[in-house]
Amino acid sequence: MEAGLRARAWVARWWAGEAGLPGKALDAGLAPAELLFRGTVAGRNLAYDRGWLRVERAPVPVVSVGNVGLGGAGKTPVAAWIAARLLERGERPAIALRGYGADEVQVHRELNPEVPVIAAARRIEAAREAAAAGCGVVVLDDGFQHRALARDLDVVLVSVEGWTGRRRLLPRGPWREDASALRRAGVVVATRKSAPEAEGARVADELRAIAPGVPVAECWLAPDALVPLGLEPGWAPPAAGDAVLAVAALADPAPFAENLRGMGLAVELAAFPDHHAFDAAEAAALLARAAGRAIVMTHKDAVKLRDLLPPSAGAWVLTQRVRFTAGEDALLRALDAAVRGGRR
Repeated sequence: MEAGLRARAWVARWWAGEAGLPGKALDAGLAPAELLFRGTVAGRNLAYDRGWLRVERAPVPVVSVGNVGLGGAGKTPVAAWIAARLLERGERPAIALRGYGADEVQVHRELNPEVPVIAAARRIEAAREAAAAGCGVVVLDDGFQHRALARDLDVVLVSVEGWTGRRRLLPRGPWREDASALRRAGVVVATRKSAPEAEGARVADELRAIAPGVPVAECWLAPDALVPLGLEPGWAPPAAGDAVLAVAALADPAPFAENLRGMGLAVELAAFPDHHAFDAAEAAALLARAAGRAIVMTHKDAVKLRDLLPPSAGAWVLTQRVRFTAGEDALLRALDAAVRGGRR
């Protein structure tokens, strides 16, 4: 586990151009692989644009929430926010996703208990199942590159924290597509977790220049509250000055740790691979490592650790709130138009 985490950390530094001579050597060696990946992606998109590859349409409108990078942009909370707004508008939405990790499915079910969550390798099957169950619109979590399913709106997220630096495609960087792919979007959302609002506004301006004519919204995935994870009575949440062990199995755990530091907490980060499935031995090791300090985690990790940590662990969940600082009205108008248009 430790070796794997060190390797992931090194890859992150390499992708950021901070891995020294070994990184430069790998850059040169993998340049042909990146070029091949770029060409494959471009060819695939061209085939869909020209109608050479089949696109299936669901029986109900489809709203896709996706991104152009490898995780960390906030697809799950934004998709859940969109599903909640649809409920407020009298719609009966469903969430459809590939289901790479059971954590994402469970988090969606807890964020919107009244919204069906359907996981399927072929998203068209999930959409058909939703329609058969009486749902009137499908929100597709992580669907921007899944072009085999037609969608009525593409909401594409860009992480503000991940925007700076080298924007190289796999395997030389964390990008699935070039930033020019944002021109396919119906709405682009610049999401930030720990970056300041001014940085979010700056990135949003750059996105508008890359995708002229596409509405750009600005969103803060804001830390909300520390909620107890099955605690015994009498526990108080950690306060400014307290030391905590932060547990994160995320694509990019750094903003989570920074949010906690912004609350005045002294943070030791215990990072794990994205979607990591904890076992009892790892939970016991975390409890020992905390050594009496509070353990703080994300909702995504809480659904996996709540049955593994005892009530005496002193564990807390940092909840998150989706707050738009610009462009929310444009996103809601696009959402309404997509739902209406998808029913014609």
